[in-house]
Amino acid sequence: MEKVDTKTLDMEDQFKLTRRERTIYSLVNFPNIILSGIFSLTYVNFFWDDLGLQQILFTLGQVIYAIVNSVNDFYGGRISDKTDFKKWGSRRLVYIKWGGLLWAFLFFSMWFPWSYNNQIIIFIHFVVSICAFDMLLSLVWLVWMALMPELTESTKERNQMALNNQLFLIIGALPVLLSFLIYEMGLLTFQIYAGICALISAICYFYAGSKLEERPELYEDQVDLGLITAIKEVISNRSFLSVTSFRVFYHINMSLGLSFVFAYFYIFGVDYILASLLYYLLSTVVALIGYLIYKRLSEKYEMRTLMIYGGILQIIFNIIGFFVILPRELEILIWLFLIMNFIAQGYVLFDYPVLSLVTDSDEVQNNKRREGLILGTNAFFLKIGESIGPIFGTSILLLFGFIRNAPSQDFIAIVGIKFLLLIVQSIFILLGVISLYYFPLHGKELGDLRKKIAEIHEKKSEKYSWKGQA
Repeated sequence: MEKVDTKTLDMEDQFKLTRRERTIYSLVNFPNIILSGIFSLTYVNFFWDDLGLQQILFTLGQVIYAIVNSVNDFYGGRISDKTDFKKWGSRRLVYIKWGGLLWAFLFFSMWFPWSYNNQIIIFIHFVVSICAFDMLLSLVWLVWMALMPELTESTKERNQMALNNQLFLIIGALPVLLSFLIYEMGLLTFQIYAGICALISAICYFYAGSKLEERPELYEDQVDLGLITAIKEVISNRSFLSVTSFRVFYHINMSLGLSFVFAYFYIFGVDYILASLLYYLLSTVVALIGYLIYKRLSEKYEMRTLMIYGGILQIIFNIIGFFVILPRELEILIWLFLIMNFIAQGYVLFDYPVLSLVTDSDEVQNNKRREGLILGTNAFFLKIGESIGPIFGTSILLLFGFIRNAPSQDFIAIVGIKFLLLIVQSIFILLGVISLYYFPLHGKELGDLRKKIAEIHEKKSEKYSWKGQA
């Protein structure tokens, strides 16, 4: 396993953040998880299962969603890069502060059906909702992600902020998991709950957007390029291609996980309330164990290495788990394999820090800070994955004879649910591992990058300070 090169870490520590700044930054992940988590957990259930949107219309809607939002992400990611910070006071935070308010309102409004029986109206509601929701999600979330590599170039601080993000994810996971139980209580109750969550989220966005400060010295003098030229520069970056491929497969698995909990309940072997509690413990206490283990290991081993080995462990656990729980009388053992899986996938702690290395690499190559464009281009491919996931998932369930909105399923349908949860997801994990194997920023190349980016930012900071005194 490749170990961390500690020789260049001291230079990274020259731009320190306070604990308060790191905490406020990570606070944004709390409303991110609430809004996106509740949406992911319930939107397939709401439109496909309860409102009965036909499979062909559901698939068509996902295709439209992928096209519209993928193309839109190029421009959404570029908006903040081109925002005049002198006019608006920031080029990122203005979108968190006000865009977050709009996103929260849209989230609340989408749970009011436009029709209960007209397939065309349900289809239009479905397409408009998921496209608008994801456009605002991309704008707010991408801008928030873009802040991390701008706020600090220290890998240690980025990893700490990533751990803080996961802690707020754990807190946000509770209202997400409660939303499934509340959804089962009736639509009106869920609408009230969605309104409360939207209000809390809006307050968090406004507070964080008001309290954080950016570093305009990093981008004040950079020359703006045309979109096509800028995209060509980004996609020619080997590290971008590798990380983007990994994140596409990871997001496919995310959509195959949270969005299909309504199906996985059939194999959990316990009632909804206990299953929800256990699933919450998995995504909080158990997941935190995994994050802490990987955080400690990152002090000795490189992130790329840990992510590759972690993915391989997940695949092993999933394949063994599939054959062990194939008999119905052993289904309760799914919880054992889920525990091992959640610990093994603690490497997702490094998702943002690794992506931040891509933006650093781009700045070294092109002398530009354009996280928005990089994240927007990355999101173009992620949206394809996020649409592929639900299409794969619903098609596999139907292939195995899954009956929608039924109190029970036959044996073959149950096998299909297990196949979706453990085997299909393992295939995409393997593809992600292969992608990370070709990630070039490791070993000597990573050490050189850290040294160069610290030197570049020191020069920009000194120049900006001198101009301010002048």
